[in-house]
Amino acid sequence: MQTYSSFEYTPTLWHGTELPPLRMVGEGGTYIPNGFVPGAEPAPVPGATLRFKDSGNGFFRQISLLLLFGMLCVGAYYMISRFVVTPVVIQGRSMTPTLRDGECYFLNRWIYIFKTPARGDLVVIKDPGHDDFAVKRIIARPGDWLNLKDGKVYLNGERLNESYLPKGTFTTTSDYNEKWFQLGREQYFVMGDNRACSEDSRTYGNILRGNILGAIRN
Repeated sequence: MQTYSSFEYTPTLWHGTELPPLRMVGEGGTYIPNGFVPGAEPAPVPGATLRFKDSGNGFFRQISLLLLFGMLCVGAYYMISRFVVTPVVIQGRSMTPTLRDGECYFLNRWIYIFKTPARGDLVVIKDPGHDDFAVKRIIARPGDWLNLKDGKVYLNGERLNESYLPKGTFTTTSDYNEKWFQLGREQYFVMGDNRACSEDSRTYGNILRGNILGAIRN
């Protein structure tokens, strides 16, 4: 009598969407997927094929992203340079020897959001004398009164100690006469450290707070 080997079923994992039908062929009870032919190439799994999208849409999408990135960069640069920090180059000799012609500094544009301009600060102002920008030093603040006489500066009745100036510096007026200046609300008096070669508040008077753009920290 012909006998058959005992059948033993070992479950296996199936990774498809559903369990395919199985059938037993040959002796030994070997299970194989339905429709499988020994030696043949395995049938492709449904959903495993690749399909490329239209390259034209991807190209325009990349261009749009690049344009958006460029606009964000330009906007960020404008915001930083307008409200945070701006590089400036010194032109002229009105602030020598403290600042020299051709030197580069950074203008802190947000510092006066948190504090008010102080005496002695080096600031960039809208120069009312030439309708451009200039670097000057704040000498007096709102409410102060200033007296220039005999080449010296008197602030609120007392001689102003200007240790930042070279020894022997004289502060004269355009006509070499004694001058008085009273500062009102939001007004500042500025001068260049090179007193003999600086057009400043001695010429065009007090400046308004709105004309002070920011401070330079040297």
